[in-house]
Amino acid sequence: MLKNSRGQVMNTLRFGSAVVIVVATMASAKAADLLTKAPPLPPPAAAGWTGWYVGANAGWVGSASNTVTNTGTDTGIGGLGSAIGKVIPASIPLGYSGFIGGAQFGYNWQVDYLVAGLEIDFDGISAKAGTVIPDAPPPPGFLPAPVSTSATRALDWLGTFRGRVGVTPVAPLLLYATGGLAVGERSLGIGVVAPVAIPPVNVSNQASNTSAGWTIGAGVEWMFAPHWSLKAEYLYVDLGNISSTIAYAYPGNSSTLTATARDTMNIVRGGVSYHF
Repeated sequence: MLKNSRGQVMNTLRFGSAVVIVVATMASAKAADLLTKAPPLPPPAAAGWTGWYVGANAGWVGSASNTVTNTGTDTGIGGLGSAIGKVIPASIPLGYSGFIGGAQFGYNWQVDYLVAGLEIDFDGISAKAGTVIPDAPPPPGFLPAPVSTSATRALDWLGTFRGRVGVTPVAPLLLYATGGLAVGERSLGIGVVAPVAIPPVNVSNQASNTSAGWTIGAGVEWMFAPHWSLKAEYLYVDLGNISSTIAYAYPGNSSTLTATARDTMNIVRGGVSYHF
């Protein structure tokens, strides 16, 4: 009896162990199957912005500072310096606007949704303006009428070296801020004509120089096809002051007139780039 009971117990244990092993195996297989069929996490945006690119751009540029300020010197009465605010305006409203177009190249680095890069561009510009201001007969002791004052401004070309930092909320789209160095060629002219002065006044000067400044802006770029992107961009540029001086000598005396303008500008442009 004991022997048979012991055998039954052993058989029961063996059967129970087998059942446990089978159940565990089935549970493990089921768990593996569930893990295999679980939906994957969404991948980060494709690293499609990394690499070199080259392209072209075109748009509009307009001066943000639209005033030419006149100052002068005089060793006597009746010269250019004394005439400022009388027959020569102390300030002249004068802004320019026109076409801007050129080329750009650069490099981008993309890490997940963040993009950083460097861009260099060089643009030719057709933006100039001029004005002639006649004045009323002067008070006694000043240059006789008629007196006219002329001024001109122009921007010939602009280049920038900028950093760009942005995000890609969706893979084909890049939103970025940008800023850095700006270098441009600009000119400023000033002239005064008073034909009945003694001696007659007919003096003018146009100063031009290449100046360095800074720029800041923002843009949006869209990768519309493999290796190709379109962008729209705004830049604010500051190249600092430019001055132009004329001189006039009259009996026993000398005088000067200096025109000064600050070249700040707004640029709105579009562009297309090929990404290698």
